[in-house]
Amino acid sequence: MKDEKRDGFGFMLWTDGSIYKGEWKNDKKDGKGLYIGIDGSEYEGRYKDGKKHGPGIYKFANGNEYIGEYKDDLKDGSGIFNFANGDTYDGEFKQG
Repeated sequence: MKDEKRDGFGFMLWTDGSIYKGEWKNDKKDGKGLYIGIDGSEYEGRYKDGKKHGPGIYKFANGNEYIGEYKDDLKDGSGIFNFANGDTYDGEFKQG
């Protein structure tokens, strides 16, 4: 804690059961982290100002997987989207 705000490395368990383990800055996820949603989805990667930002891997509850760049919480930049059915998209993403 710094000035009564989360700062540095920490672990957060929300009342709905979702989990975050990683870096904080000014009470927001910032830096490297792992988020596990209540539906079983997982995101491991970089955060900036509380949003996914930079390289990351998102594993969806339905078996799909995205490996690539994020900007302001959206898929943005180079990435690979692996569909649960075996199909793959390898290319550019823009604003999700």
